[in-house]
Amino acid sequence: MTTSYISGWDIGGAHIKVARCNDIGELIDVIQVPCPLWKGIEQLKQSIKKILSLLGNQHDITAVTMTGELVDIFPNRQAGVERILACISDEIDSNSILIYGAEAGWLTINQATQHWQQIASRNWQASASLVAQYCSAGLFVDIGSTTCDIIPFANGQAMPQGIDDFQRQTSRELLYTGAIRTPLIAISQVAPFNGTLINLAAEVFATMADVWCLLEQLDPELIQDTSSDGQPWQTRFCAGRIARLLGTDSDHASLTQWQQLAQWFAEQQTHQICQAILQVLSSQVELPTNAPIIGAGVGRFIVKLCAQRLNRPYQDFTEIISVTHENAADHAPAIAVALLAQHKLP
Repeated sequence: MTTSYISGWDIGGAHIKVARCNDIGELIDVIQVPCPLWKGIEQLKQSIKKILSLLGNQHDITAVTMTGELVDIFPNRQAGVERILACISDEIDSNSILIYGAEAGWLTINQATQHWQQIASRNWQASASLVAQYCSAGLFVDIGSTTCDIIPFANGQAMPQGIDDFQRQTSRELLYTGAIRTPLIAISQVAPFNGTLINLAAEVFATMADVWCLLEQLDPELIQDTSSDGQPWQTRFCAGRIARLLGTDSDHASLTQWQQLAQWFAEQQTHQICQAILQVLSSQVELPTNAPIIGAGVGRFIVKLCAQRLNRPYQDFTEIISVTHENAADHAPAIAVALLAQHKLP
């Protein structure tokens, strides 16, 4: 009997994540490759070719979700969806492609083009819908490199207040804060140093990856994003970038002082996410108070911190869906569309 393989693709504006499973739902591969889509559609073509070369998965059933339609090379989101779909179908046989359309179900390329609103930025819905199949009720929180999704679920389905990004940013079920790419100036305009609050330069001199690397929560070797100044993610460079926000150099203070400052930024981001979680929970009065917070994404260590502060039980995405692949929780939407597509196979 020939085994069918399913590849779940999550196409973002900065990375593509792909999860591959077989026809009984066993996870085989999970990878991420950089794709700075804001630099041009050619970036997407190159990244797709690289993934096909790495995995040899061009003949798999290809299940797709996306958020990359938001990047500013496209005049609007509809055009973004259409261009991304066209790019995929240039490299993979359209007959083997399934597009995740949330409540609209699985769509062909042509159907997806006509129903682009069900395609645009629905990767969070795939993840939350999968988790809801394994857990009776809870809050799914995925903190990636750029954004944070906060999705309540119960009775086998996601229960968002809003569907599109505008609605979700209004309800704070979508926060534009992440563990890697978020500029520190977006976290705060001032920071304490040497006992004084200092105004920060309104420049993208440093990002949250600098903070979390200094605090040893992120592995510098695993970050695929380029830093603000193009230098590596090792400690001395992270301290130097943060110092630049204060108009100084890292050798003017000890490493301990820069780590203390990093801790302050970490506290601000964690507090913002905790507040958003509480706002979302306030709309879900029937959700049990002991319902777990499910963490996913490269920033799920922040989710765990939030769960502790809010006195909620924490569970990891991989624990919920019972997979052991070491990178699985980093790339929940890719795994979700792969497994959801596998569930629909005859």
